[in-house]
Amino acid sequence: MDTLTITELEESTLETLRRNAQVHGRTVEAEAAALIRQGLQERGKRDRDALIAEARRISAMTPRGVKQTDSVVLIREDRDR
Repeated sequence: MDTLTITELEESTLETLRRNAQVHGRTVEAEAAALIRQGLQERGKRDRDALIAEARRISAMTPRGVKQTDSVVLIREDRDR
């Protein structure tokens, strides 16, 4: 496992981290690691949700009932040029 050093942390933030660590029965370091992991997981979910929303937005631009050309046909036409 690697080591991470955090400098210039406000005393109030460190005190909150200490209290949370005590409530959860962890060391300050373990509490900080847990918060970092949780934040990264939440960010990953938000990124995924944003991608899905973008795909839906693009899909909504396609008119309903209009027959779409199969992408295989388009690729073959492009190769034949």
